Formats: sequence, structure tokens, C-alpha cells
Amino acid sequence: MSRCVKAGVAAALGCACLGVACGSQSTSAPSPTPAAPTVTENWTGTLVPNGTRFYSYNVSQLGTVNITLVSVASAGVPSTVTMGLASGTPAGTGCSTTGDVNVAAGSTPQLSVTLDAGVHCAKFYDIGNLVTPAAFAITIAHP
Repeated sequence: MSRCVKAGVAAALGCACLGVACGSQSTSAPSPTPAAPTVTENWTGTLVPNGTRFYSYNVSQLGTVNITLVSVASAGVPSTVTMGLASGTPAGTGCSTTGDVNVAAGSTPQLSVTLDAGVHCAKFYDIGNLVTPAAFAITIAHP
């Protein structure tokens, strides 16, 4: 092999090794911190036995959403009655949910989720415990 060819091969191998050793490193951007709730919406209504209701609301930015079943009141229904509560996205004339929970009314959030900006919904439903229509109050705190 000629000296020029050998020098060219050596130079090519040197560059290849440098390219592997000094290759670009990928860095990912830090995840954004979810915003705290700054808006509180009050949702009141009446739920019939075995019924379902939902309420749509708009989240302005990635953040924490707290949903609180504040009260359920009806003749013959104890204030500690367990009901279904969920968060989701509106779907036609309903609310498509994940992570449904069974809760009793209280003063602290029973459901806390982190949601992206956009339209979301809260779903409230009877899990078979109502015997008469019941008035309810729910608060939804979101960014």
C-alpha cells in the first residue's frame, strides 16, 4: 500500500473514533411544573336514583384539578352516602372518564388530577345508593 493511502486510512479511522467518542448528546427539556388551581367553579343540581350527571370546564394550562363532592341531600339518604365521582373529557352527550372513585361528601378534595389545557369534565353518578332524587353540590378548582 502506498504511504498516501495508509495516511488516508489512518485519518479516516481517527475521525471515525472521534465522531463516536464526541457524538452529540441528547438532552430533554425539563417537565413543566403543573400550575395550582386559581379558579373555583361551583356545580349544583339534582341526581335521580341510578342517574349520571356531568359538568364541563376549561383548564387554561397544565395544572392540578381538585374535585370535591361537598354535599348530597335527600329525604331518606344519609349525608354519608357513597357516590361515584370521576374526571374525564366530554364525549358527545357524556363524559368519557378514567379513574372513577366512590366517595362520600366532605370538605377536602376526593379527586385530584393533573390535566393539560383544554376542555375537561367531572362526572357524578349514583352507584345504587339513592332511593329518591338528591340535591348535590360539587366544587371544581383548576388553573
